[in-house]
Amino acid sequence: MKLIDDNFDDYFESGAPKKNNVPHEETEEEREERELIETTIERRSNKKRILLALGSLVVILLLVFIIRDQFFSVYQEKDVKGRILDIALRGTIFNTYEAQMLCYDVVAPGNVLKSEFNFSVSNDSIVKKLGELKQTPLAVQVHFKEYKHSVPWRGETKYVVTAIDTVTISSYVDNVKDIPLPPKPQEPEKKK
Repeated sequence: MKLIDDNFDDYFESGAPKKNNVPHEETEEEREERELIETTIERRSNKKRILLALGSLVVILLLVFIIRDQFFSVYQEKDVKGRILDIALRGTIFNTYEAQMLCYDVVAPGNVLKSEFNFSVSNDSIVKKLGELKQTPLAVQVHFKEYKHSVPWRGETKYVVTAIDTVTISSYVDNVKDIPLPPKPQEPEKKK
């Protein structure tokens, strides 16, 4: 018994709708059209996958090259002479040794320019030697590698010392007229 006549068979009242058990046979034209559509879709999706894979490979290689060049390639190697002022262990996550030295550069006969040089140290034997030399008035020559940028596990500066030697700086360095360090900017006075 149907309550509403909606021209549809009710599944629960009359049982499952009966399907025609005769399979549909494809004609040659229908089969060719179906195969053409399937292969076209497959080719398109394969081309998209290949292009996407190649594009992402190029982007990844470019990023690796840029990161390696900017953070891990040595920009220059150099030697500096001077006296050790300070060495300290710094950092919160990555603890690195940071040092400061007073450098002497001869700018003209009889004139010496003093400048401060901050650098990082990663070798424990160099740290120990720097600590010993800090207590003495001896001058040192540090050989360092300069990178374009610093990374936290290498140190706070982009200069990393790789070797250290004691040297004798000419006697004229101590006896000539020194060019003082440039004055540090002073804070403006606060008006009351």
